[in-house]
Formats: sequence, structure tokens, C-alpha cells
Amino acid sequence: MPDESPELELGNASLDRRKFVAGATATAGALAFPGQVFARITRGSNSKAVAFAQPDTSFAGYPLLLHGAKSEASKRGYQLLESHANHQLDAQVNEINTWIGQKIGGIIVLPLDNNAMLPLIKKAHAAGVKFLDYSDKALPGTDGWVIFANLQGAHVGGAYLGQWINKTLGGKAKVALLTHEIQKTGRDRIHGSVAAMQKVAPGAKVVARHEGVLAAECLTVAQSMLQANPDLNAFICIADDGSLGAEKAFMQTHPSAARQKQMAMIGYDGTTPVFQKILAGSVIRATGALDLIGIGAASVRATIDAIEGKGATRINYPYVLAAQTGPGRAVAKSLLKRYKAITG
Repeated sequence: MPDESPELELGNASLDRRKFVAGATATAGALAFPGQVFARITRGSNSKAVAFAQPDTSFAGYPLLLHGAKSEASKRGYQLLESHANHQLDAQVNEINTWIGQKIGGIIVLPLDNNAMLPLIKKAHAAGVKFLDYSDKALPGTDGWVIFANLQGAHVGGAYLGQWINKTLGGKAKVALLTHEIQKTGRDRIHGSVAAMQKVAPGAKVVARHEGVLAAECLTVAQSMLQANPDLNAFICIADDGSLGAEKAFMQTHPSAARQKQMAMIGYDGTTPVFQKILAGSVIRATGALDLIGIGAASVRATIDAIEGKGATRINYPYVLAAQTGPGRAVAKSLLKRYKAITG
């Protein structure tokens, strides 16, 4: 687990997959509120507004996060402000400053740069605005966080890849990493995956690594990696979006059926397009899946609870393996059905 502080624990490495899927299905009905996203807030109602500052709006799982966030805000009688930073640090800092100036009730933020958030935390508290951390518990002095059990998830994903390497390649593989070292979640996912993979398959060697999160940037990075190392066997991606970009780059090499059988990609988050790729038998073999709807709802819930001074403001979400083989295949099918019912 990524921390040892008192918090609401929602799972651990021994999480029962059937309970996870059953709980996810039940939650879908509970979160089926239409909600509203307000670009501006109504005069005089600032304290009843919260901001979900997740700047990766092109991320394939963002509509699911937003669905959960909108539903929870609607249920609690709060207006929800959505980020439009588009993964740009200057834009993120500007919009957070705007929300603080409006003295909204609270902000939960996925920081593009932790150091840039430090003065904003102080400024928010001086204005009476609650400030929470999303994804990492890496910012000091926050009023809570919604984080992920990244080391548990990395163990699940890395061990699966190691088993695939042993079974398919006789224990030896050349591995590329698409990383995000600036963020603790990125470091935990990637480093934890490599450690778990090599514990199972010691003959798997990392031969390439580069920063890359979203599909478009990972497409070009993976193209370069494959040109330099045409015999790569695996990609470990910080996020599902990265695996989509890497898979596209690999398929552009026009690999034979035999070559495709020698490639495996894993990612993290658990998104609809990746579940579809997994179940279709693509080279994307698995993902460490999170309950994205539940996380969106929890982000707003923790922020409102911090504002109102009640409830859990420290929440840690577990991962569950969605994969082409074994029990993970049923997980992929169940989560795909649930997500498609919401996003179409």
C-alpha cells in the first residue's frame, strides 16, 4: 500500500474479484444521477461549489470519473466545476487560482507538478478553501486525498506479465517502459511492475524507457522504441492510454501472427477501449483496473466531507486484474458491460 496513515481502506492485495465486480455493478445504479457541470458558479453560492481538477480530460476513462463526480455532487446539493487545463501546468495553476479567488468550498486536484501546488495550498487555506490531493498522497498540508493502492496494483500487473513471459517466451523478454516519473503514482506503478515481473521472470530485461502517458504521445515514443529495438516483447505502460498508443505503433509495423504472439502490453486504470482490446485478443494482455466511477464519486464525497467536517477524507482504492486469461477475463467482461451501460 502507498501509505500507512489512517484512512478509509477499500481493499488490499487479496481483494476478492467477485466481490469487486458485484460491488461495481451495484454502484452503477446508485450513481445514475444526471448531475451538472458548471463552468461558472452562481453568485453567493461559492461554498456550495467544488472543483474536480483532473486535467487529463482526453484520458479514455475521464467520462467515467466525471460521471461519478457529477452524480455525487448532485446528490449532495453541490455545484461541480470541471478542469479545462488540458494537461497544461500554467492552465492548471490559473484555474485553481480562479477557484480560490471565487472562494469555492473545496478543490481536489491531480497535480501536474507537485511543487507548483505548494503555494496554492497555502493560498486556498487562507481563503477558507479546502484543498485535497488526487492520485498521490504527495502534497503536504492537504485536507485529505483519494489515492490508489499502486504497489498492490503494480504487483498484480507485473506478476501477470512475468507469468506470460515464462509461459510464452521461456522466461526471457526485452521490455520497454512508458513512464511518468514526476508523479508518485507513475513511479509506483512502473517500478512496482518491473520488480514483480522480474521476481516471476528474472530473465525479463528492461531495454528502453521514456516518459509517456496519453495515447498520442505514446504512439510516437513507441514508434521510436520499436525502431531501435525491433525485437521488443513487452511494454509496461503507466496508463491504459499509453498501451493504446503503443499497440497502434506496434501494429503499424505489420507484425505477423507469430510476432504478435510474442508481444504483450499491460497498462493501468481500466478503461472501456482497453477492456475491448483485451477481450478481442490483441497484444494488450491485461490492465490493473480501478473503479473509475467510484473514484470520481469518492473524490467529490471526500471534498464535501472536508468542507462539512464529517466523513472520510482519506480514501485508498484497490486494483483488480482484468486480463485475457484466468479470472481476470470475467473481470474485464463485467466492467466493460457496466461502463458501456453508462457511456454507450
